[in-house]
Amino acid sequence: GCEHYRRGCLLRAPCCGKLYACRLCHDGAEEHRLDRFRVAEVQCARCRLLQKAQQRCEGCQSLFGEYYCGICHLFDRDKKQYHCTGCGICRIGPKEDFFHCSKCNLCLSLSLQGKHKCIENVSRQDCPICLEDIHTSRVGAHVLPCGHLLHR
Repeated sequence: GCEHYRRGCLLRAPCCGKLYACRLCHDGAEEHRLDRFRVAEVQCARCRLLQKAQQRCEGCQSLFGEYYCGICHLFDRDKKQYHCTGCGICRIGPKEDFFHCSKCNLCLSLSLQGKHKCIENVSRQDCPICLEDIHTSRVGAHVLPCGHLLHR
């Protein structure tokens, strides 16, 4: 694994062919971004076998991650993640505690259903404080009364 995720494999970046623990490690070291949806191969961290992206190693049967998404190619320990088709990425759940607001284009806590101010595609805006992407961030977002988002 790495500082971002606990996993038993390395991703083979489809853009440059290099092996990295995760897309964030890749993006921090390279001048381009890894497209998580195009990852097709992983290398087992235990036996080093290069193989198609999947949850278990074909060679030594090591588990690459308690959670695996075949769309995002996310491998990690179980945090009750789920893939949201509306968001297009995996979210930390449990899924039963969230709903996808199609106007905001974001998964929100059920406690906010019918009680938040909708702003179209609000999650596609950068955080006004740190200027980082909110939609794909690993840091949770706080919904302000005005409907805008800030990183927690």
